[in-house]
Amino acid sequence: MKFKLMMLASIFFSKRFRQVTLRRTRISENGVVQQRLSLSDVGLKYLAMEATCREASEEEGFARTAKTSVWWDIENCGVPKGCDGHKIALNIKSALGKMKYCGPLAIYAYGDINQMRSSVQQALSSTGVSLNHVPPGVKDGSDKKILVDMLLWTMENRAPANVMLISGDGDYSYVLHRLRMMGYNVLLVRPESASRFLVAAADRIWLWRSVVAGGSGSEVSKGVNSGLVVESKSSKRFRVHVPCPN
Repeated sequence: MKFKLMMLASIFFSKRFRQVTLRRTRISENGVVQQRLSLSDVGLKYLAMEATCREASEEEGFARTAKTSVWWDIENCGVPKGCDGHKIALNIKSALGKMKYCGPLAIYAYGDINQMRSSVQQALSSTGVSLNHVPPGVKDGSDKKILVDMLLWTMENRAPANVMLISGDGDYSYVLHRLRMMGYNVLLVRPESASRFLVAAADRIWLWRSVVAGGSGSEVSKGVNSGLVVESKSSKRFRVHVPCPN
């Protein structure tokens, strides 16, 4: 079943990626390519790089005010004991706000909702979290449902929109990589242990325990233990090691 789902995702992304590539080619032809006729090779390289940076900066600016969808895998990142359910959605919004993401926010949670205390269910629902029950015993049930709903959401919300996944499961890696290639801003909230392929697919990363606790909202390690990942304007990442929050 998962293989069929990934095949459908591959077909879907192939069509969308061709559309994005064609659009960017037209932009290039109308901008940088036309100016190659009158500039030296050195000037051309600088102009092309400047245009690319400007385009990336504009897309990032659009992403700041674009819609953000949050896909929360409860089975992978559960509600910690003693956590006030009323604050989870608020803390997610706060973490995004500190990174200047201020567009409309929708949070979708998937898993065996019956395993949650009724007070936690009510708290999450009352703060706008959409609870989607996945019966226990269904292999990869939450993964499949999240992937399908995520793809449907991207069909209705074109890039540069923001897609945040709360999970550490590597099964989501392929879809996130393809979304990123298509211009979506991929955000990840991960547990302490997470698939390195999943981590590599994200533009920005937070630790789940830090977000739930109402932490600083800083981006965190792409490694297993500690570190801070920062994104430069050229979209290249560099690592500065700092201790993880307690």
